[in-house]
Amino acid sequence: MPAWAGAQAVSGEEAAALQALREAEQALFRPVSSAHTTAGATPRVMDRVPSALSSDAPAPTPVVARGQTDLQWLRGIALPDLPLRWDERVVRFLEYFRTDPRGRQLMSGWIQRSTRYGAMIDRELANARLPRDLRCVAMAESGFDPTVRSYAGAAGMWQFVPRTGEQYGLTRTHWVDQRNDPIRSTRAAAGYLSDLHRRLGSWELALAAYNMGYGAMARSIRKYNTNDFWALARLESGLPFETTVYVSKILACAIVMRNPERFGFAELTRDTPIEIEEVTVSGGVQLSTLARAAGMRTQDLSALNPELLRGRTPPGAEYAVRIPRDRMETFARAWARVRPRDHTFGTHVVRFGESLSDVAWAYRTTEEALRELNELADPSDVTAGLALVVPAGTPRQRSSSARREVVSVPATVIEVPGRRRVFYPVGGGESLDDVATFFDVSVDDIRRWNALDPQARLVSDMVLQLFVDPSRDVSQTVVLTPDDVRVLVVGTEEFFEYHETQAGRVRLRYIVQPGDTLGSLAERFGRRIGDLARINRFSRRSAVVPGQELVIYADPTRVPSAGLSVPTDGATPSPARANAPAGADDDDDGGDDLDDDDDGEDPSDPRALEDEDEDDRDPDPHPEVG
Repeated sequence: MPAWAGAQAVSGEEAAALQALREAEQALFRPVSSAHTTAGATPRVMDRVPSALSSDAPAPTPVVARGQTDLQWLRGIALPDLPLRWDERVVRFLEYFRTDPRGRQLMSGWIQRSTRYGAMIDRELANARLPRDLRCVAMAESGFDPTVRSYAGAAGMWQFVPRTGEQYGLTRTHWVDQRNDPIRSTRAAAGYLSDLHRRLGSWELALAAYNMGYGAMARSIRKYNTNDFWALARLESGLPFETTVYVSKILACAIVMRNPERFGFAELTRDTPIEIEEVTVSGGVQLSTLARAAGMRTQDLSALNPELLRGRTPPGAEYAVRIPRDRMETFARAWARVRPRDHTFGTHVVRFGESLSDVAWAYRTTEEALRELNELADPSDVTAGLALVVPAGTPRQRSSSARREVVSVPATVIEVPGRRRVFYPVGGGESLDDVATFFDVSVDDIRRWNALDPQARLVSDMVLQLFVDPSRDVSQTVVLTPDDVRVLVVGTEEFFEYHETQAGRVRLRYIVQPGDTLGSLAERFGRRIGDLARINRFSRRSAVVPGQELVIYADPTRVPSAGLSVPTDGATPSPARANAPAGADDDDDGGDDLDDDDDGEDPSDPRALEDEDEDDRDPDPHPEVG
């Protein structure tokens, strides 16, 4: 069987094996006595280590270790190229790997698999001028499995957490997680270990910081005022238990790797090194298509490219895919025939504020189809900058000529000197912080420019007025310019005239005459009592008095002398419904109707939660051009 065949089967087994090792560590290493947790305590070392074995660390006074056995079998072993101190934990790990069936099984799998990526790891460590035995970090972290993920969110052969991975150049998107890339993650690990050693000066501290984090290690050093790892390992709250075991485990692994015959592993059959070539293909190509061209199983190709999370190359730019060297000739012959069949899809990069429904409409498909094609399990997966696989073709554009977007703004802000005015339609789901961050403005500025409560949520289809730096690139967002909109200042005559004309009504100012009541006025102007109360901000049970001025949104057929006002942008108003009976609670002729409560809508009425009236809804929110 080729070296690359069946490689994918390792992941689940190795995750279980590493968990078993964690449990074994808990059993092997019980808490140390309080007598050894003072600042002056020396590390516990073995008193019968053969004298021929040397250590780069200073030799402290020997202390008899509990349950100690004869260690003469260690005489003459090859030492690692990492500094070695014969701590009790190191020896216990060596005995675990030498005599315990569980430890032997675990180490056998690691050694067998070590040759799969061993040459590549050795090359990257050598290029960074690092000790070769740092390869045992990958052994202890993942058992050389590039697909392992921890409960804490670490991933890959070197178990990078997201933040550290990004700091060392490992990209993580919906499509790719380069922490799983054996080559890139090894290169990143070499850089990280180099930096830790440069900062801390000892490999014991560098390895401990790799496990617990540099910041936590630095705080511990400052707290106890010692930079001796072995001293910190014995102090109360000096280091996490896992970290104290971690360094000893890596040193023990390095000894075993240098001396497989002394531990009974010399006869193991080791994996054949994986020999690969990289081929550059276009974005969005399915691995199944590439595997078919190479004459191999998709799962085997996926195992060689474990950073690809969705079974295809990331949409957009070209991508280098690893293919077995012995399949390159087959691939080269077949790819020219297979490649044209994979061009039925294109790429769309989601803009800030753009929803999946917007993308689906633009490419004449459905949200469900896009979710399936892009393996989108949750709406929150659709974020700005995400590259989506979409049907090939030119996307439709929303019509901007039929009717300009109407935007309502407060009267308090007109212009901000030195800034460019733009308008951002809220898509739904984004927060005020998200908008502020994207446009590089403050939350307080957005609040003032739009009369917003910073604690309240943004509602979809709101349009925010923003004043951005003229040099700010807004091409990657859904944004409107002043030429795209008609701006209405809230509370002005133009504002009310537009909205009431759109609703098929006329706005009047009426002086109450003797004998008028809310009921008679409602009947006269084709409204309901609750409508008049809401418009004028008083209770529907209030009495009106002669001389009082009321604002009325009237049915134009009830005002013979008044005609419909036509909006200045040329839009045709909705036809008014005549003869609407006053007080008919089951009739809904506008967005300002109230139910039979005193001052507003009944919260138990489902209509109170509707965005707008049925007759006012646009049946096609995305009209086609032309």
